[in-house]
Amino acid sequence: MRSIIMAELRSAWTAWFAVILAFIATSFAIILPLLAWVGVEDTIATGLVPEMDVPALRFLPIWNLALALLAALNIIGAVTGLVVESRRGALARLALAGATPGQVSRILLAQLAVVAAVGGVIGGVFAIVAVPAAVSMAVGDRGIDESVVVARPDLVMALVGLVGFIVLAMVAGLRQSRVAAAVPAVEALRTIPGASVRRRRIGRWVGAFLLALLIAGIAASTFAMAPQLGVDSADMVLQSSLICLLLTGSFLSVCAPLTIGLLTKAWTALVPSRSGPWVLARASVIAKGERLARTVTPIMFSVGVLFGLGVLLASTSALLRSLGRDGLEQAGMSTLLVFVGLVLLVAIAGGVSVLLMMSRQREAELALAGVVGATTRQQVLMSVLEGLVITGTAMILGLAMTVVGMVVFVIGMGALGLVTPVVVPWHVLAAVLGVCALITVAATTLPVLPSLRRSARTVVAQLAAE
Repeated sequence: MRSIIMAELRSAWTAWFAVILAFIATSFAIILPLLAWVGVEDTIATGLVPEMDVPALRFLPIWNLALALLAALNIIGAVTGLVVESRRGALARLALAGATPGQVSRILLAQLAVVAAVGGVIGGVFAIVAVPAAVSMAVGDRGIDESVVVARPDLVMALVGLVGFIVLAMVAGLRQSRVAAAVPAVEALRTIPGASVRRRRIGRWVGAFLLALLIAGIAASTFAMAPQLGVDSADMVLQSSLICLLLTGSFLSVCAPLTIGLLTKAWTALVPSRSGPWVLARASVIAKGERLARTVTPIMFSVGVLFGLGVLLASTSALLRSLGRDGLEQAGMSTLLVFVGLVLLVAIAGGVSVLLMMSRQREAELALAGVVGATTRQQVLMSVLEGLVITGTAMILGLAMTVVGMVVFVIGMGALGLVTPVVVPWHVLAAVLGVCALITVAATTLPVLPSLRRSARTVVAQLAAE
């Protein structure tokens, strides 16, 4: 039995290696705010920071850490679920060889702990290197001379962050390991979902309903409290808008496996092309609803957060100018990075990891397309089109996040008697979509290119063996 367990540990490393980028990015996003918090406190202790800027500087590391923790739970759980799903056959063989559910769960948790430790150490090193630049960016964004910055990396705090990340990864992966261990060996070998999928659907609807209630409650309380607090509540309205925007992303991600296939089918039907690569790419994306949902969600967050915050900042600046005050012209890309840079890094890394993890399935699909007559050029074009379809769906969902955030902002400001002009920075949207499309297309296309030089039979047989 021990030899079987060791063989499973050795054979699983390729699957975990495909998602290690998500672990590195997540650990970086958790450790960096902790180190930045120490740097900010040391900088404030010099007495050279204006008193009015102290609360905002102290708030930034806490804000980024909270966002990173929220994103980490989702991303680590998602990529762990993908690895577990890809190892269903191997886990079934362990069970058939006599492994108990507890042993299977411990094997998965041991693998997760090792990967989290490796990714955490790498991410921690990057965070230590980046902390002076991070503190300087936060200070400079407030218009303060960066020469006052004191940012000596605190190794004890870095170690605390590393341990915290490993614990967080174990918590995020605990449910996945228990679910995988509880699946009977015969059920694990099936390719058709059973009752467990139906139970997950019920849970998703319940979760989506609770998130919708939370969003509505935050919006309603903001609208009710704003008139009582007066103009001083403008900051509260802006913060509530951003929170509702992020929660809308969580709501859409929970609903994604249930609705995203229908959304993609609807908008892609508007494309008049009937070329073979487009038809096959569209059908492949729509048919793999669970894969599409896991891929689209991180890209959706990237589009929604970046573009949504851009619209909020531009509209706030226009509102201030209409009141005869200074706008936010100094708020550029550095402001966006200070507020949401780390959560965007986690989202993009998670998206790339998901795409890389699913590249083996995509290789088999392209091999089957080659069997029915697709040329190498058409196979490559199918991968490119699949990446564009994913980006298009993510754009629609990201715009939905932005709309919810702006509705809360406009109505909240209206409760204060302020008419808010909605300013859409189209250049930000174009830049965000361009970068996301480039990353997604590269992640869907580049990993499968080597498989096009092998025979279709070999590619399909390798996937079946795993």
